[in-house]
Amino acid sequence: MLSVSRPCCELRSGGFSFENSRRNAVLESNLSELGYKAPAARKTGTTIAGIVFKDGVILGADTRATDDMVVASKNCEKIHYIAPKIYCCGAGVAADAATTAQMMSSNVELHMLNTGRPPLVAMVTRQLKQMLFRYQGHMGSSVIIGGVDVTGAHLYSVYPHGSYDKLPFLTMGSGAAAAVSIFEDRFKPNMEVEEAKQLVQDAITAGIFCDLGSGSNVDLCVITEKGVQYLRGYDKPAEKGKKEGQYKYKPGTTAVLTKTVTPLNLDIVEEMVQIMDTE
Repeated sequence: MLSVSRPCCELRSGGFSFENSRRNAVLESNLSELGYKAPAARKTGTTIAGIVFKDGVILGADTRATDDMVVASKNCEKIHYIAPKIYCCGAGVAADAATTAQMMSSNVELHMLNTGRPPLVAMVTRQLKQMLFRYQGHMGSSVIIGGVDVTGAHLYSVYPHGSYDKLPFLTMGSGAAAAVSIFEDRFKPNMEVEEAKQLVQDAITAGIFCDLGSGSNVDLCVITEKGVQYLRGYDKPAEKGKKEGQYKYKPGTTAVLTKTVTPLNLDIVEEMVQIMDTE
């Protein structure tokens, strides 16, 4: 009698799959028995964005670096160089994002020397997503890559586990929801450079004002076929204002208009005295 075996891979009808939840619980229990603790996700804060306009790509980022609820830096640089006409914005762990950009810049430089040709944005994205996939998300770096090559202007986003998107406008970080709402409302193809710069500036500003992990200044990077314009500190929407006068008043400056005293008639039900122990 022949038995029909089930195929090793079946298409699911839909919905979420929780097949790995038991496996994860077993792994965590084994770690605790060995005296180790499962790694926990770190809360990070950033707003980065990018759009494709008529002549190239514009990248934008805020400049606040945080450690939990502490602002570690107010002028952190989040737009990093990779190649002469390819830059990236990093979100997540600041050290991981900076190290990722440095490693990619070194690899791309070696690739240029080996091939004798300028790099493609697609090639940089492929190398980056393969590297992040190799670390399985333990390198906490979310990256937006933008640049101009012989095939035109391109904009990619790469997530810490190695997945990627290619879209005409992108946002990442904790302030991404506020920034993408500006893009969805006002983005249009083939925008002029000044209009596109204003749009990215407003998107990053929305992230600064609507997300506690984002703040300080707005940095822009305009990449075209002619070259790169890195606009450090392009806008300072959250700059602290100056006091125009003295706001200290002597006691009694404000007049008392009315004064009412209401006596309270209370009956003592029980009175008890306790001696404080001072030893």
